[in-house]
Amino acid sequence: MNAVIPAEPVSVATLEHVIGTGDLAKLTTGQRIEYYSRTCQTLGLNPLTRPFRFLALNGQIQLYATRDCTDQLRKLHGINLQIADKRIDGDLFIVTVRAKTKDGREDEDLGAVTLGPLKGDSRANAIMKAMTKAKRRVTLSICGLGLLSEDELDTVPGARTFDAEERAPAEIRTERDAINAATPIPEPPQPEKRSWSQWADSLEIAVRDAQSNEELGRLLAKAEVGEIKRLASEGAGSPAKARILRAIEDASARYLADPPDAEEEAPEIVGEEKVLAG
Repeated sequence: MNAVIPAEPVSVATLEHVIGTGDLAKLTTGQRIEYYSRTCQTLGLNPLTRPFRFLALNGQIQLYATRDCTDQLRKLHGINLQIADKRIDGDLFIVTVRAKTKDGREDEDLGAVTLGPLKGDSRANAIMKAMTKAKRRVTLSICGLGLLSEDELDTVPGARTFDAEERAPAEIRTERDAINAATPIPEPPQPEKRSWSQWADSLEIAVRDAQSNEELGRLLAKAEVGEIKRLASEGAGSPAKARILRAIEDASARYLADPPDAEEEAPEIVGEEKVLAG
């Protein structure tokens, strides 16, 4: 990675999506670099050797492990490998590799390739690939990482790879924008279901994740936003209510700083639904 791109904070909703699905499509380039660096730091890997790359497939983005990743993991954890079995089953050449860490834990996994009519160097390369695939798969497995290895990418049709600092493929960016735009604002507050603190979290997330002035306009035009502002302004204040009002004021300031073009129809905001700073 050779580009330094500032990372805006990752919202709670985005982090929840990433943890729950493993899909990194909602992350911006800066956030993706931050996620990459934190992942390497957590595992004790050197990010400059590119132990991971990104895989774009079917509207999702995921990490996959490169050779540098598995090589470093074996050194860090003192992993010894042993070929437990090699066999030909029909057109398949299957290798089973057993791994053992320095603290005595063991695991095993296999790698398989199709030999078919291959001969000579092509057959030899396929056999070596099966062995390499098994070694890398068992390394990731014994380290508790459910990631694809780069040796397996040829079995994933339509996969596109890119580095952390590169822009995601256009179809993935479009998918991410669609997901962000569809993130709902919660229903009007109900004390038995949603606290002031939860409302503050939701509004801060919505404002922070807004990707355009149009999204801010739609947010400010929602009836529930006007209602929650009115309720937060009434009675004694609290830190959570102050956060709610501050989030709405921030959205209003950003919206007014970049109003819609004259040709565009601005969202209609009337009555209690008109949410402006102050």
